[in-house]
Amino acid sequence: MLELKGICKRYVTQSFTQVALDSVSLAFRDNEFVAILGPSGSGKTTMLNVIGGLDHFDSGDLLIDGISTKDFRDRDWDAYRNNRIGFVFQSYNLIPHQTILENVELALTLTGVGHAERRQRAREALEKVGLGEHVNKRPSQLSGGQMQRVAIARALINDPEIVLADEPTGALDSTTSVQVMDLLKDVARDRLVIMVTHNPELAYQYATRIVNLADGKITDDSDPFDVAKAARREAKPTRKTSMSFVTALGLSARNLMTKKGRTAMTAFAGSIGIIGIAAILALSNGVNGYIKKVEEDTLSSYPLTISKQDYDLSSMMGGQGAADDGSSENVDSS
Repeated sequence: MLELKGICKRYVTQSFTQVALDSVSLAFRDNEFVAILGPSGSGKTTMLNVIGGLDHFDSGDLLIDGISTKDFRDRDWDAYRNNRIGFVFQSYNLIPHQTILENVELALTLTGVGHAERRQRAREALEKVGLGEHVNKRPSQLSGGQMQRVAIARALINDPEIVLADEPTGALDSTTSVQVMDLLKDVARDRLVIMVTHNPELAYQYATRIVNLADGKITDDSDPFDVAKAARREAKPTRKTSMSFVTALGLSARNLMTKKGRTAMTAFAGSIGIIGIAAILALSNGVNGYIKKVEEDTLSSYPLTISKQDYDLSSMMGGQGAADDGSSENVDSS
């Protein structure tokens, strides 16, 4: 169960303050398809980012299964996004040099799942969205609708409780948009789907609930949800985020080999820097050694002699006193 209570979010510059969300209070059911409508600048994407933990609210509270997130630290937000949230973006955000199977599999790398299981679950997720025959293709070889389905498969592979879709049909034609909306509607049968869109026709056709935003405030809610009357469920146990050293090393090597020219240039530039620093240190050590040798040779040619001499201060003080007495007598006699 997800609930927003008096959420406020402002973006402050030197001379201007933009209120993105103004005391927004909204509760969501565990499984429903919610479409958020509103003009540009109304706060739709900001609300989605706050729900997904990508942006932090200034005041108010975000409750997850009745648990406040006010005191969440960075690692708590990481665990929340990894365990409970699946993101679907308008621009797909697929890695171009990896196959779509590897793109979907990448979402499991932080969950500690083994390679074989990751590969199997990624294949199953792609088959569910109708792309089982294209697992070895790269994103550039797919249409816009196919890439969006890959993004949906990637969002679902961790079995999240909440799917957040930011303009999932914004870059698609009408036929492909219908296919993506059918898929999202099917996903919403057993989980919460929150979609931001500028297309009211698709929203009213597919969504089970419409929320309208304007100037950071909710102006209309077609099916409001009263949290007080709903039964609370227990919080889902979180999975610890982790990545094995072998997986991290493999991903790093793959990324380096993808852009061989860039990697070679970076290595060459880095080697020049290292060699330059080593040469400067060697020159500095050589000069210091030469100066030290010159000093030693000079001191050996002109040796210094240190002698010890004692002074009898009492006799010196006595002699001075006698001299003063003699001077005084001469003055008196004159």
